[in-house]
Amino acid sequence: MTDSTSPTTPAKARHQLATPVRVVLYLALAATVAYVVYRGVEVSQARAQLKKAQDKSVVRIGVVEATEKHLAPQYSDKAGRLLADPPADASQLINPDTIEVAYIDDPDADASEVDWQGFQTHLAEVTGKKVNIRTYSNGVDDVAAVKEGKIQVVALHASDTPYLVNNAGFIPVAILENDGNATGHRMDIAVPAASPIHSLSDIRGHTLTCTTPMSVSGYRGAVALLLQDARLRPNVDYFITFSLGMKRSVLGLAQPKGAFEVVSVSDDRLQSQLNKAHIKATDFRIIYQSPVIPRTTIGYVYNLQPGLAAKIQQAIVGFENKGGAVDDTTGKPSRFFPIDYKKDFEFVRKIDDSFDPRLGGKPPKAKETAGAGSARSD
Repeated sequence: MTDSTSPTTPAKARHQLATPVRVVLYLALAATVAYVVYRGVEVSQARAQLKKAQDKSVVRIGVVEATEKHLAPQYSDKAGRLLADPPADASQLINPDTIEVAYIDDPDADASEVDWQGFQTHLAEVTGKKVNIRTYSNGVDDVAAVKEGKIQVVALHASDTPYLVNNAGFIPVAILENDGNATGHRMDIAVPAASPIHSLSDIRGHTLTCTTPMSVSGYRGAVALLLQDARLRPNVDYFITFSLGMKRSVLGLAQPKGAFEVVSVSDDRLQSQLNKAHIKATDFRIIYQSPVIPRTTIGYVYNLQPGLAAKIQQAIVGFENKGGAVDDTTGKPSRFFPIDYKKDFEFVRKIDDSFDPRLGGKPPKAKETAGAGSARSD
């Protein structure tokens, strides 16, 4: 009688052995895939959290993604001037008995560039109206007064002009110039002579020393430029410190081994230190110089009665300013020179497009950034 159970063949034995091995391998592969997926999600989340933290850090110092800013919805611009058109409804035009003039006052200046008392008398003569004159702080109340037509003529820093144009219907008509040149300055981004930094993109990973949070050429302009032209974000792709003074920033370039890696300063302050021999031309290199940033802009509100607006413009460009401060180079006082806002304020708008100092309610500490309020044009 034969045994009904036949012995296991080698092939069958190998098959029986391979089955659990394959299961183990499949489980191991599945575990590996699951781990890779998990790590991928974890890395992705970490990157998202890092980007969120970086974006928050950038926003905290007032920097916004560069977008071309436009007039507020209540204004029209049919001619493409980037300025508000006068109201189509004649009942919305204003023709005040008294013209209110407000101007930015520079407390650090030895003498005012503009003889504002003389301008007050001149404007009254040209318009035949009473003229009141006062200082302008560019604070919330002053901006609201311009928007509501309670202040009709404004002279302010060029850097604050785009905001007033877009949100309060301000029409800039002239800037101060002297002997054919705009009174203002250029922004210089400079490095020590031996620095390996030769372009804006080379600033990645280095420290930019700025002057003060309120400065345009010493801070805001540089931040906006690096964001737009080099795609470098402050305190993410490079670092920011403050010297708290133009002179400190300039002299830092000349110190042994360079106290500062990169500085942003106004060209007139840099030239001043050169003239005083506090620094030599061989101590530094300028890797970027901006177009001229005008110091003072003057204009009127968009909803003035056209005849009055024309007289005000005539008074502005015709004012001789004989009592204004005399320029050291030309020996002449400055005059108001007509401008084309769309063309002449392109660089100023570029700064405003990327850097909004009105984010946040209170000015932060100097080590952090700029807050709300009027900018310094230096």
